[in-house]
Amino acid sequence: MLQEDITRGQRAESFTVDIRHGTARKAVVQAGTIGCKRIEQLSAPVTTCGVRLRVLGARANPRVAKPGPYKASRPG
Repeated sequence: MLQEDITRGQRAESFTVDIRHGTARKAVVQAGTIGCKRIEQLSAPVTTCGVRLRVLGARANPRVAKPGPYKASRPG
């Protein structure tokens, strides 16, 4: 889940989320705007020792408010 502080307008235009496994990094999400709240659900669970958010395009300095991975329950 990503949230952008949009009190001064939406700024992020494109981003990617990378995970780290050992010394390698892999993009697991590539998308457009973040806005007030964006939830991206991965196709499968991942195990990682690090997560990185890269803002690739922005109108001004982005103000990401509350990034956070979480485990969602899947209907069975």
